[in-house]
Amino acid sequence: MAVNSTEESSSRTQIIANGILGVCMFLLNVISLVSILKSRSFPIRQKVVFCSLLATDTILGIHMTAVRLLPLHYTTEHILCQFRLYFGLILTFATILSNLLITTERLLTIILPMNLNKKITWKKLAAFAIFLWILSSTLTFSLFSDGFQGPVCQFIVTGNPNGYIFMGSFIFVVFFLIFVMYLYIVKVTRRHIRQIAATMVGNTPVIHERRAFKSKAELRTTVTVGIIVGVFGMSYCPIAAYIIYCGLFVSDMFAFTATNQTVFTIMMTFYMMNSVINPIIYILRLKNCRQEMIARILCRPQPHFENSEP
Repeated sequence: MAVNSTEESSSRTQIIANGILGVCMFLLNVISLVSILKSRSFPIRQKVVFCSLLATDTILGIHMTAVRLLPLHYTTEHILCQFRLYFGLILTFATILSNLLITTERLLTIILPMNLNKKITWKKLAAFAIFLWILSSTLTFSLFSDGFQGPVCQFIVTGNPNGYIFMGSFIFVVFFLIFVMYLYIVKVTRRHIRQIAATMVGNTPVIHERRAFKSKAELRTTVTVGIIVGVFGMSYCPIAAYIIYCGLFVSDMFAFTATNQTVFTIMMTFYMMNSVINPIIYILRLKNCRQEMIARILCRPQPHFENSEP
């Protein structure tokens, strides 16, 4: 009786949290997605990488509100439960790999500033973003090929423990790669800024202004990517550690204790907050897109910008 009471209470808590976060996630990501797509100041290559992450987060918002909050009680054998769990895991892998794509694109922009547009076109990036979805689906169905069996339709509680251990380890490995790449990006950006400052000596004011503008734009974009990386780490690393812990040390994956459920709810909230915070970062940090979005909402003439995002 106590187990059922705990399950019902935690389930209600998750439904409320999922409902609030799902709606916020969907609305914020749609606004940011439309703003970036309609922006005339944003390079199309960067539109592809940013929109790949925003599109994934938008689908996650739909998934949470339309599938996870259905007023239906179904077991793990129900097709809706299988769809919810499989698709949720695919979205998790896709979000992780989309963050990796954003950092990699920024790294290549730093390393190959002159030849990047020729070697890596937006079409290649779009094809690679689609490939990441295929890879996410392949990983999910390979790791959880046995399906999900158990009394509760919930992540971690049901499914192959080894699959969750791999997923948690995969999150840590990808975050480590992203963090190392970002450290190199910061190092190269600082060197570029020093070089630009050195070449400004003795030049005309117009050249000074252009180079200072380029330096600020490069620094701003680097900081934006850094904030995205930081939010990703704070959102995904806790649940990755909890997934590995459950897979290694919780012998009965179907145990439904109050402590485990509370920790799981907190970890899932952190996980979902990543998809809520990302569009807020874009709105606050991408100045040109924000100004264009405000002008569009107020029905004002669109401001004119150069492609200032390096």
